[in-house]
Amino acid sequence: MPTVCDALDAAINEATAAAARVRKITSLQVRVVDDVAMLKATAQTWFNTHRPVVTSGAPSVDLKAIDQPFTAVLDATAKHAVKNTYLVALKDAKAALITARAAALVAPASVPVAITDDLAPDFSPLAGNQQMRDILTRRWHECANCVKADAHLAAIVMMGGLLEALFVARANKMTDKSQLTSAKNVPKDKTTGKTTEIDKWMLDSYIKVGHELNWITESAKDAADTLKEYRNFIHPAKELRYGVTLGLNDSSMFWQVTKALARQLLLSA
Repeated sequence: MPTVCDALDAAINEATAAAARVRKITSLQVRVVDDVAMLKATAQTWFNTHRPVVTSGAPSVDLKAIDQPFTAVLDATAKHAVKNTYLVALKDAKAALITARAAALVAPASVPVAITDDLAPDFSPLAGNQQMRDILTRRWHECANCVKADAHLAAIVMMGGLLEALFVARANKMTDKSQLTSAKNVPKDKTTGKTTEIDKWMLDSYIKVGHELNWITESAKDAADTLKEYRNFIHPAKELRYGVTLGLNDSSMFWQVTKALARQLLLSA
């Protein structure tokens, strides 16, 4: 995808080349079919190829001063215009393109359209603390940004972290933790057999207990288990052992899973 400067540079070069070719024409008027076709293509390339790139990437840059001379070139191709008509128009077009290039360098970048589904939800039902809500919101945005940036493993690791934070927030929301600590799926200390302290629970335990307490559905539990396993590909040895390379299809799918799980946890609070 060409940048705004790429598009403007290409248009400048094409206007310069077209003017050079017109200067070599020995007749007063431009009548040769190939010459006319070249001039027409130069103008059309601006309108059909380069201009959309500039309007998309630098919408605040005024392009009227470029459009007018290229329109004059197009009009001239329909009536065997004299050489000077083309030379004046191409000179004006080149000057306007150079001005636009300078303006584009300092123009604010276009604001990408937000994907509504990626907007962070209101975490208030899970986190009463504003600082924690801000952290969860930043983590949410970072997950979405990693997917868009082709950082697929990083995205899935971030999703696992976000999911665990949401489970912890859901557990902290309970004023009476007895229901939580008496669940049959609570993690146990292998040595003593006692229930592991809540602040030492891992994501796996939260998924099991969260499902047992109806925070999430059966299918959501299965999806969360899978996400948890893929998060562990952060370890190079596991990636080597399984030969798995995570791509856009993986991170996009797990992002949808994470958003669905977040919605279930929010609704359960």
